[in-house]
Amino acid sequence: MDILSGSAITSTDEIINTTALFGGVARTVLSKNFKGGAIRNFCSCTELDFTQADINGVVELDISQAFGSITIAVPPSWRVVADLGHICSVIDEDRAYNNRGYNSDKLLVLKGLSVFSSVDVVNFI
Repeated sequence: MDILSGSAITSTDEIINTTALFGGVARTVLSKNFKGGAIRNFCSCTELDFTQADINGVVELDISQAFGSITIAVPPSWRVVADLGHICSVIDEDRAYNNRGYNSDKLLVLKGLSVFSSVDVVNFI
């Protein structure tokens, strides 16, 4: 949800860049060739819904956040690897999946730094 307008934003962009400062961002990404992007959060909440998107190969999301939370919803076929530095933070994967559902060609890598924050990976928002 875009706090200023009060509505969710749908994006077909291949690259996503969000910045939230004392607010919130909600985006539904529909790109069938998503290539990655960056999330910047300070005292904010960001929700990204990739459940209708697709990736090819390895895609990176660069995360920089302090005192915030990020929820990322991905399809069950994507593998998600958190290569994220964190200080007093939590990275949680709350997805219902089985190992046979993964497609080895679809890997989302979470990079960056999370301080006093949380990152949740889920199947739906």
